[in-house]
Amino acid sequence: MENKSAKYFKYAIGEIILVVIGILIALQINNWNENNKLEVKKQDYYQQLLEDLKKDKEFSVKTIELLNKRRKEYESYQKEFYSSNLTLIDVYEKLLNLNINSRPIIFNSNTMESLQNSGEISLIPSDIRNKLIDLKNFQNSIKSNQTKNDLQKNNIMQRTLSLFGNLDLQKRVAKQKDLKSLLVTDENRREIILGWENMHAWKNFSERLSTRSLQDLLMGIDIIQKEINKKIKK
Repeated sequence: MENKSAKYFKYAIGEIILVVIGILIALQINNWNENNKLEVKKQDYYQQLLEDLKKDKEFSVKTIELLNKRRKEYESYQKEFYSSNLTLIDVYEKLLNLNINSRPIIFNSNTMESLQNSGEISLIPSDIRNKLIDLKNFQNSIKSNQTKNDLQKNNIMQRTLSLFGNLDLQKRVAKQKDLKSLLVTDENRREIILGWENMHAWKNFSERLSTRSLQDLLMGIDIIQKEINKKIKK
């Protein structure tokens, strides 16, 4: 009986050990599967982030090129005062030919917003995560500054448009001295030119600020792209 009890006890211990080992193996496999799923998800987020950063980089480069082109056009207009004999109509037309539209600042933040809203931002290593958050805050700052600058520009433009009148009408009455003197006074002429020039000067100044900010943004994007590419599994 004692031998049978000892054998049964050993058998039971062996069974328990096997069950525990089985459970541990199952947990290990489950953990491995979960970690593998998280890694796959993380790698997918890396690719999405890189795609967003690539689009932001392309947009920033094109925007800088456009703003530089507009700046050169504005500088060319200013230089004409020193190289040409301009009439009032010449000045009006040249001012009108300068682009007054603002370049909308739009960044691709869908992946970052999705990560933050879902809480899965924690999947991204802290060094990259902090850089991404800083980059997003900087992008928001650029957009906010552009909105404020546009408001200033529009305020100047609205005040000027009320004085500008119809340029085509001014051309049609150019030889009608009486009508011309009634339609435009000397004060209005000064207000029109000064107002429009003020608007372009402010636009030129604000776009210079945007250009510098976008150049800084490009450097930040380059750094993050390199960090993420190190984490990509080939």
